Amino acid sequence: MNLFYRAFLYVTRKITKSLILLLILLVISTLVLSGVAIKDATGTAVLNVRQALGGIFTLQQNTNDPSKWVSTPVGKTGSQSYYGGAPLTVELAERIMDGTTGISGYNATYTNYSVPLNADGKILELLESEEDNGNSLGALMDGSGDFNSTVSTIAATNTAYDSYFAGGYIELVEGKHFTTLDKNSAIISSEFAQLNSLSIGDKITLRMSEYKASMMGIDASKTKVEVKIVGLFRSTTKSTTSLSNWSMNNSIFTTLEVIKTARPDMGDESFERIQFYVNDPGEIDSIVKGVKKLPDLDPTDFIVSVDSSNVDAVMEPLANMNRLISILILLVLVVGVAILCLVLSIRMKERVHESGVQLALGISKKNIAAQYLTEVFIIAVLAFSLSTFTSGFVAKTVGNQLLDYSISDSVQSPTTKTPGTNIDGETFLGTSDFAPEFEGSSPLTKIEVEVEPVMVAGMFGVGFLMIYAAVMLAAAPVLRMKPREILSKMS
Repeated sequence: MNLFYRAFLYVTRKITKSLILLLILLVISTLVLSGVAIKDATGTAVLNVRQALGGIFTLQQNTNDPSKWVSTPVGKTGSQSYYGGAPLTVELAERIMDGTTGISGYNATYTNYSVPLNADGKILELLESEEDNGNSLGALMDGSGDFNSTVSTIAATNTAYDSYFAGGYIELVEGKHFTTLDKNSAIISSEFAQLNSLSIGDKITLRMSEYKASMMGIDASKTKVEVKIVGLFRSTTKSTTSLSNWSMNNSIFTTLEVIKTARPDMGDESFERIQFYVNDPGEIDSIVKGVKKLPDLDPTDFIVSVDSSNVDAVMEPLANMNRLISILILLVLVVGVAILCLVLSIRMKERVHESGVQLALGISKKNIAAQYLTEVFIIAVLAFSLSTFTSGFVAKTVGNQLLDYSISDSVQSPTTKTPGTNIDGETFLGTSDFAPEFEGSSPLTKIEVEVEPVMVAGMFGVGFLMIYAAVMLAAAPVLRMKPREILSKMS
């Protein structure tokens, strides 16, 4: 009788034992295939995060020289200070782009605060945030007139490269991004637009707060500037800020020229920083070294830095997760072989009589071992095939849960938060000190887990090797016996 036929008869006749073995192999193959899929997806996530967050360097003014700080009078008794050194300009950014290879784009940014008005000149309604970040500025600002109606007004040269958009903290849902070629353009949040019945193409007006203008002896009505809404964004994660009216959903992205009109008190202030995005994050160190050597960049005026805090915050848990999955796969394989050896050893002992009869009929030990292998292979093919479906569900569920646990609260705001700049013992607060702080994980770190055909093929190969080793180990005690020993045990 053909060994394949004998193997098939045994599998179908011993249905209970076959189902137990099927379940064991299904669990092992599902866990291994799920682990491989999660490990592969984690590797892809690492590349995506490095590409999205790792290829950025920032150009800022070197504000450490106290002689370059400018103080201007405010009203009769007050004053304000700003850094009056070499300015950050679009022309400087373009010269860096022209003199450096490997940079895909840049965005220069500056933040101030203005009052938004509708077409009738009335102050627009603002969204109320659930909570502030623990500061008491809200109470201090009570009684400050329309200053509580100011919103964060963010200047940008290319909003597609703005850190909030590029970092995934907010996303464009309608309309388009704007660049330096678009004059008097604005992007607002979809919630803010809905609250005030605004849409793409509508125009709003920005002006200086009357409360602030009166302090500085400025006519607020002469600071009005009209902007056209070209895009709408939505926040992808929660954020907190110093004041409810300065929340992300109330913020307006526009151009520096618009802000300078609405805030004439800016004086000669320029962009606060310029962020450059490189094509290959792996080349960022060499690119930064080249930028620092450009003749336009005097180190006493400018600082070039690479902020890897966001990358490190995401990469570390992803790397830990990758190592954990590797260990789990190895453990599953080792424990799986041990369990298979135990189960098959018990089955082999129960089949000593059967093996003795086969030997008495002239069937060789190799043929008997081949039958044992064929029996398990038949069950394995069915188990491995089923695991391609079960592993997909397990991998997606477990993978995302592990990732959420690993990186929860690890990513912070895209803006470096520092308690102002200290010059000769005096602290100068910048607009970035009041920027929104984002909570939770960045959507960039979500992983897409897919069971690929190559993974299934690899699992079949490794699975068959594991089965071969387990069967040979389990059958070894019986196969080492001589026919007479087997027959004596039968008697």
